[in-house]
Amino acid sequence: MDSQKRKLCFFSGDITRSGGTERVSTQIMNGLCDAYHISVVSLSEAAGEPFYPLDKRIARTALFESNPSGLRQYFDIIRRLREFVRRNAMEILIDIDTILDAFSVPALKGTGVKLIAWEHFNFYESMGTRTRMPIRRHFTRRADAVVTLTREDQENYTRAFGGKTPIRQIYNPILLPEERKPYEVDSKTIVSVGRLAPQKGFDYLMEAARTVFEKYPDWEWIILGEGAERERLESLRDEKGLHQVHFPGRVGNVGDYLDNAALFVLTSRYEGFPLALVEAKAHGLPVVSFRCRTGPFELVKDGVNGFLVDCFNTKQMADRICELIGDAEKRISFAENALLDTEKMSQEKVMEEWKTLLSGLSAP
Repeated sequence: MDSQKRKLCFFSGDITRSGGTERVSTQIMNGLCDAYHISVVSLSEAAGEPFYPLDKRIARTALFESNPSGLRQYFDIIRRLREFVRRNAMEILIDIDTILDAFSVPALKGTGVKLIAWEHFNFYESMGTRTRMPIRRHFTRRADAVVTLTREDQENYTRAFGGKTPIRQIYNPILLPEERKPYEVDSKTIVSVGRLAPQKGFDYLMEAARTVFEKYPDWEWIILGEGAERERLESLRDEKGLHQVHFPGRVGNVGDYLDNAALFVLTSRYEGFPLALVEAKAHGLPVVSFRCRTGPFELVKDGVNGFLVDCFNTKQMADRICELIGDAEKRISFAENALLDTEKMSQEKVMEEWKTLLSGLSAP
């Protein structure tokens, strides 16, 4: 083991989950392995192995055998995390969700360990957890640095914390396919991707789809993902007679669907950083997206590689989709410009920014 490498630990609710947060976190961890000794500690792990590939050099630990109660076992979580950090001589802890700051801040008190709070959603969203906003204001502001995914959210945190906490903005990296296929101009397929949950706004999608299919009944709309809202959304689809809307569920070949699509649509009520939209851009698709918090405004150049639509104007959404369907040349132009301004999200650029941040915190 290289004794010159500093010890860095990521703290997760459960690193074995299959969400976008875990996907990006494992990608960043893997990218830091050459420069740091990396560990990841979860509150608990539901699966025997991570869903996303994790470098074999990364040590995994779970504090509990089953998911603990953050309220009833609050002090036990803090004690176990503190013991883990001390026993393993960690130098920097990165919380993969600001809600974990409620445990990390008291656990690290007096240890000299630096704390980075990594925001994967956005400052104004509670994600259905009443304690999330109070935790951000009471604990996250005490971190040594906060990392946001967008410039917009960096400004949100800076205003809220009054400039007393360093706020760094680092994009999630874009993953380009090994071979980019030519744009399928003859495709009649629209694709959306996301959990079947209220956040993703697929009820808005149904409203827009009704207008789109009245004009273009030979097109189809595929919604990739799974979730608790499946039954409600399928009922809504059936009520509106939208037989062109399909729910294949969670698939392992999202890239194949994107390669064979004509355009990508995002109808979310909010985002942190819309990974699905970025993946669609990586596959060269024109996009239509609500201008929701946060991410789409910084990822889509309106009228150049996609359209941004007022939240949550389903008529405008449908009109923009129909405009692209009816104008193959515009779709081709948007596809050609899909990767415009994505250099800021390259793996090399993102890893460079993470290393710069970590080096600054590691300095004596």
